[in-house]
Amino acid sequence: MSQRRSITQQVLIFALLTCAGVLVPVGGGLFLHYYHQTQVRLSESLATSARITAANVAAALAFGDKDSAAEILSTLRLDPLITSATVEDAQHRVFAQYPKPSSGLVQAARTSAAYQTEQAVVFDGVNYGHLHLTGDISKALHRAVATWSGVYALAFLLAGSTVFFIARRFQRQVASPIIALAATARRVAQDRDFTTRAPLTGCTEIDHLASALNLSFSEIALHQSHLDEEFEALQLEVRDRLAAEEALRQNQHAMNRLSREAGMAEVASGVIHNIGNTLTSISISSDLVATRLANARRRPLETLGRLLDPASPHTDALFTAHPEGPELRALLAKITQTLATDLEETGRLVGILQAGNSHLKRIVATQQSLARNRHLLETFMLRDALQEALLLARTLSRHHAPIDDCPANDTLVYADRSLVVHILLNLLINAHDAIGSHGPAKPRITLTIGEPQAGLLPITVTDNGEGICSERILSIFTYGFTTKAHGNGFGLHNSANAARMLGGDLFVTSPGPGCGASFTLRLPTHPPIPFDDET
Repeated sequence: MSQRRSITQQVLIFALLTCAGVLVPVGGGLFLHYYHQTQVRLSESLATSARITAANVAAALAFGDKDSAAEILSTLRLDPLITSATVEDAQHRVFAQYPKPSSGLVQAARTSAAYQTEQAVVFDGVNYGHLHLTGDISKALHRAVATWSGVYALAFLLAGSTVFFIARRFQRQVASPIIALAATARRVAQDRDFTTRAPLTGCTEIDHLASALNLSFSEIALHQSHLDEEFEALQLEVRDRLAAEEALRQNQHAMNRLSREAGMAEVASGVIHNIGNTLTSISISSDLVATRLANARRRPLETLGRLLDPASPHTDALFTAHPEGPELRALLAKITQTLATDLEETGRLVGILQAGNSHLKRIVATQQSLARNRHLLETFMLRDALQEALLLARTLSRHHAPIDDCPANDTLVYADRSLVVHILLNLLINAHDAIGSHGPAKPRITLTIGEPQAGLLPITVTDNGEGICSERILSIFTYGFTTKAHGNGFGLHNSANAARMLGGDLFVTSPGPGCGASFTLRLPTHPPIPFDDET
């Protein structure tokens, strides 16, 4: 069982520990600071002596005067911190020493010294060697330790005497009444009986404290019931808030997932659409290559065949008239055979290319039919979408015609930018194809932007191509309808549906065959005004 101490003893111990807790770190910090500053000061003094000595001995080392160097080093005996010094030339040979190495004192000083420094010996900007200076600062540091130890002892003695005197008076004036108050507080804490009252002992401040403690007991008893009720309500509120935060977190995760899926679907739709346009260009190019290969196989090989025919009297005389004629005929026959083989192989590879391209087009068509409409409506500058569509049209179109475009400046529309680019790209490529199939003398495509009407901004793409007859205008936006030999009928149909989905429309006008056509896309300029149920 541990020995119980009185409050006087505890106050005395506490005061002593407090003094020790203050004096030890403060005094220790001051001692470490003084100790460090002493080290720094002595080290700087030795470094300064090294610089001065190096400067003084530089001329002697430069001119090879060992006596002068030794005399300069001998002046270091006036500095009690310096134990030895050595001057070495550029080849690290000893030039002069202090003290003289008569009995190995220099080496002993170096190994037992507490501080060593090295200083370059420079004369007229040329490094002639080094000065090695060794010092001993232990004696000065020992004196500092002894001084601070005496100060510590005196401070602890004075602090102990003061604390003992204060503890005696504290016992009489404060300790006993506080013990009584502590006993009352302990009974209240153990029994949870707030009707208990602390006794009044006659000391004014302690009586005030006892009265305040009794009043606190009364108020605590009054508020205890209210605190219990508020605590229960707070627990219910915390549970509700945690549930709401968890639901909000789940909703945020779901929104992020849906946003990523919508973005991925949008990018995939755009990529598939551009791939379809590119595959169409590849299909046309491969068909042209196949046609040219067929013509190349037929006409040149027929000519060479007639030329090499042995039954022809003209060619026989041609090759026999010269001594090297038979060899030339054999060479031409070999070339003809090689050419026929290469053309046949090239035709086969082009056929494989066409088959693969057709397969890819079917895949793209399937993906386009399965794509979902997930789009992001926003307000953006029409100029940016027009520039992107024009750049893609010039890149993907098989036919190139000058485009007169009306600058959109800072015109704003409210739509899905990627869908607008796709619609304009379809219209521009169709205009290029219409001009290419008609072949006008001066092909021209005009891009104009009209004035907004009823909240819709018209964007018109006009060409002077083959035009559209009145019967076809009614079916031009029908799914699968196309006038192109290699078209699929998806572009205008999807563009019209996309325009309606964005809150606008797409229509076409044409004076007739051979007179060109105008496709007008109308887009909303502002978000739709929400309907107010209260009105």
